[in-house]
Amino acid sequence: MNRLSMVGLALVAVLMCSNASAQGAAVSTGGGTGGYSPFVVGAYMSMGIALAAGDGVPEMWGLDEDDEKARFAGGGGAYFDLYFSEMFALQAGIGFVGKGTRGEGDISIFGQQVDYKIKYKLIYMEIPIAAKLNIHNFQATLGIAFWFALAGKTISEQGDDTTTHKWDGDDDWDRVRRVNLGPRITLGYAIPVGPVSIVPGITWMFHVINDLDEDEINDDIGPNSNRDFKARAMNIMFNVGAEFGFGG
Repeated sequence: MNRLSMVGLALVAVLMCSNASAQGAAVSTGGGTGGYSPFVVGAYMSMGIALAAGDGVPEMWGLDEDDEKARFAGGGGAYFDLYFSEMFALQAGIGFVGKGTRGEGDISIFGQQVDYKIKYKLIYMEIPIAAKLNIHNFQATLGIAFWFALAGKTISEQGDDTTTHKWDGDDDWDRVRRVNLGPRITLGYAIPVGPVSIVPGITWMFHVINDLDEDEINDDIGPNSNRDFKARAMNIMFNVGAEFGFGG
């Protein structure tokens, strides 16, 4: 995860050092004047992977160390860019993103080995605030996001049996934080198509606050459990969006 953050920041630095005289970038779509549009609205859909990392994460989910795996996640949202030049803008938005983790392995039931799979699926609302660079249609957005948990559920499969449990009480949420914040980095490229631009890209996001209710988690695991638990959620998402500039 630290490597991913370093790569993201390095790419942003490269873009900042590039030629700053960008002309005809996505911010000019919809303006039709040859200059840039100071206002841009956009929307996107995304899919990628979500996982949780930290101290004791597999154990607190009832998984073995080697059983925890990343899960597929989806998302989407909308944003507004306020450009101060052809190259630089401030961005604010709202979106929804899936988080959580999954596990799979073997368990013993009445002396027989049975395959099991379990998914922890969470939905968060996110509010990102960021600085955005747009250089020759290459876009880099670096900012902070606030996440608010909306819903959660557990889907478990043992052999042919599938059970779904919707989270509706405080005990269900002991293992995650309902409110969090952290860095959010997006890299993309705007492809002009008529009055709009199509923007494929990739987003990396990471929860900073990792403190959990360790006493409650230890009680849930068993009377002999007494260890520290720290967890952070992370996503890597691939995006496809469209944006439209106006006011130029």
